[in-house]
Amino acid sequence: MIALAAAAGATIALSLALVRLFAGPTLYDRALAANIIVVNAALICTSAAVAARRSEGVDVALALLLGALVVNIAVLKVFRARTFQAPLAQAWEGL
Repeated sequence: MIALAAAAGATIALSLALVRLFAGPTLYDRALAANIIVVNAALICTSAAVAARRSEGVDVALALLLGALVVNIAVLKVFRARTFQAPLAQAWEGL
């Protein structure tokens, strides 16, 4: 019962994060909202797995979070540096 209540709360938070994703004034707000959406989706997946007494949902949620971490780091690096290249490679271009 508690798992279903957690899933319902995460669903409400997910809908609010969707509003933030589409209405965010900056790219950082949108990146944060996308990260919140992934975390809430993992929480919903885990809550559903606990309610159904199945352990596979927890593995799926962990894989989802790991993939989101990698994507989030890549996106924030592009926002900050405006490129995927290493700083050393950029320094050689000016010579």
